[in-house]
Parts: sequence; C-alpha cells; structure tokens
Amino acid sequence: MRQRIPAWTSDAMIYWRLRAFMFFMFGPVALFLPYLPLYLQHYGFSPAEIGWLLTIGPIVALFANPVWGFVSDRLQNVKLVLLVLMLGSLAASQFLFHLRPFWAVFAAMMLFYFFNTSINPINTSQVFQTIENTPLRFGSFRIWGSLGYAIIVLAAGPIMEMLGIWQLGWVYGISMAIAIGFGLLLHRPPVPKGRAARPAITFRETLRSLLQGRFALFLAASLLIFIPNGVTALYLSLFIEELGGTPSSIGWSMFAAAVLEVPLFLLLDRWSKPNARSMLRLLLFATVVFAVRWLLMGFAATPMHIVLIQCLHSLSFGFYIYTAAQLVEFLTEREMRASGQTMYALVQGALSMAIAGSLGGFLYERLGPHTLYLLCSGLTVVGFAVMFALMLSLGKKTESGQAAGRGTGNSAASSTR
Repeated sequence: MRQRIPAWTSDAMIYWRLRAFMFFMFGPVALFLPYLPLYLQHYGFSPAEIGWLLTIGPIVALFANPVWGFVSDRLQNVKLVLLVLMLGSLAASQFLFHLRPFWAVFAAMMLFYFFNTSINPINTSQVFQTIENTPLRFGSFRIWGSLGYAIIVLAAGPIMEMLGIWQLGWVYGISMAIAIGFGLLLHRPPVPKGRAARPAITFRETLRSLLQGRFALFLAASLLIFIPNGVTALYLSLFIEELGGTPSSIGWSMFAAAVLEVPLFLLLDRWSKPNARSMLRLLLFATVVFAVRWLLMGFAATPMHIVLIQCLHSLSFGFYIYTAAQLVEFLTEREMRASGQTMYALVQGALSMAIAGSLGGFLYERLGPHTLYLLCSGLTVVGFAVMFALMLSLGKKTESGQAAGRGTGNSAASSTR
C-alpha cells in the first residue's frame, strides 16, 4: 500500500498549488495555437506568410531548448527559470499582437518562441523535483494540464466569437498573467546536500553526456515516432477539410483527445511500474498504436473515420508522453535532468515538427494525405525497432533496484545510462 499525504497539510498544499499551476499553464497554449492563424489572417497576412510565421517556432526551439535546460541545471533553480520563461513569453506576445509589418511580427515570433518553447519541459522538471522522495506520481499532476487545455480550448471559442479575434492578444495576456500568478506560489525544491559543492557543469559537458549512449538511442526513436505526429498536428485540418469536414469538428476532436488523457493518466498512475523496462514496454505499446493509427489514416474516406481514428490519440500520444517524461529522469544524471527534459522536448516537438512541416508538406502535395500516412506508419515501425533495441540494451539488472520509485519521483542511480 502506498503512503498517502494528508489532504490539508502544508506539504499537501504545495502539491495542490502545483496542480493549479498545471491547469492554468496550459490555458495560454489552448488559446495561442488554435487561434493565432485566424488572428493573422484577420490582419491581412497571406497563407504563405502565416506558414513562415508558424514554422519559425520549431527552428528557434532547436537553439533555445538546450540553452534554457542548461541554464536551469546550472542554477539548480527550475522555478526561477520557469518564471523568467513565462514573463518573457508574456512580454513578447504583446509585441506580437500589437505589431503589423511582417518583418516586425516575424521578429516578435522569434523572441516569443525563444522563451515559450522551453516552458513545458522546464515545468516537467519542476514536477519531478517537487515529488522526488514522495509517493506521488507524475500523472496525478499532468492530468490537470490536460483538463486545463480541454476546458479552456472549449471555452475559448465562444469567448473569441463574443470579443472578436482581434482581442486575442489581451485574452492571451490575461491567461498567461493568471498562470504566472500561480507560478509565484510554487514551491522551490531544495538543492540536494553536496550539490552546491560540485563543480559547475559546462554546456559542452551537458551536450556530450546527453548525446551518447542509451539516451541518444531514446532520442532517435522519439524523433522517428513523432515526425508522423507532427504531420498530423500540421495537416490534419487540411485532411479533414479535403474529406468534406468542418472547423467545428476539428475543435471537438481536440477537446475529446485532451479529455481522454485524464482517465488514462489516472490508470497509468495506479498500474504502471516505475522501472525502466516497464516504461519501455509501455512506449513500445504506444508506438504500435501510433503505427496502427497512421495505417488507418491511410485508408480514411470520411471525416467521421478520422474522428474515430483520433480516439486512439490517448493510447498512443498519451501513453508516450506520460512514460517518456519519466524515462528521461531515469536515463539522465540528476544535475542534467532539466537539460534532458528540454533535449527530449526539442526532439519530440521542435525537430519533429520542423521535419514534418518541410518534408511532410512536400510529400502531402506530391503524394496526397493517404500515401503520406502509409509512409508515416512505416516510419513509426522503424522507430519501434530502435526503441526495442534500447530495451534490449538495458539488461535485466536495471529492472528493479536502481530504478525503483523513478515514476514516483524517488531518487535512483543513473549510472546505467
């Protein structure tokens, strides 16, 4: 039986403040990504210009994520870095929403993404540090992010219709300000004894450590698996429209996908085992579901087919992000875990999206969506093979003692990388 933390102790309030922060932190995400293209279109930007502005994010993240991860590890203060990132995003967004020339908006987008793309991985590191040496699990906090996204993305539609799309900047700013307010209430995890006495790690040492061995193999598998997911994020709406669908069906599918993550995370918290081989088995299962999902997309003939196929989102994407975030903690040294989370986010998000946006867009135009998704299924199978090789490389010795409690935040030796 797991030990429970009394509901209204001072320690428990630390965790409830973190859950509230997770809920409101996903609010700006729910507002920004779905409505920014409509906002830019309202002010006369062409589809090509909008495409350039949306592509700049993954490119900036290629440089920003490693930098902010290193800064967080160097300072050993994820709360401070997280607040700097959110304040920087808020300031840059107001430039973005109040400028009109294309070059000025382009520069503001670069500045915005320099801060914004690292918020989620740095926050993931914050969660793991907060729950370290406790019986709490990552999923019990991540579900609040899914709830926040689902509720806010659903409520945002009527709000933007009432206020007008040109008020997006103010709505986004208020949402981010609320999240920052809850961020100020976060508990700063203490630096472990003896950590301050160790020599400060350098950026080169961090990259050298992360880009070799099993963690590098994990990054390679994640890239192969998430390029098709990037294709879906960028081109699913076009696919649905091509099949005769409407924008409202897209919004509801986003809501349903986010809501279905909530019971999934609760089940994973209860039944998943916090050791590396169990995590990798879950990742392999999620990869198989990904492959089946893209294969079915290759034969979709109506918008309803896509909506039904999207029900597999929680079993593929949900399983993967829940488990991968914990595996990063296992595969990296403690003083490099923020860098590990940002490096994983860089590959899973920015790099995969950049490849999906360029090569995926080319193949979409040349081959059509059905053939593209069949290719995506094949690429996912290759990712499965790389992930399977990673599991074989771990060996049975890492199964129990060293990884015990990783999913709950308990410390574990990371010499098994």
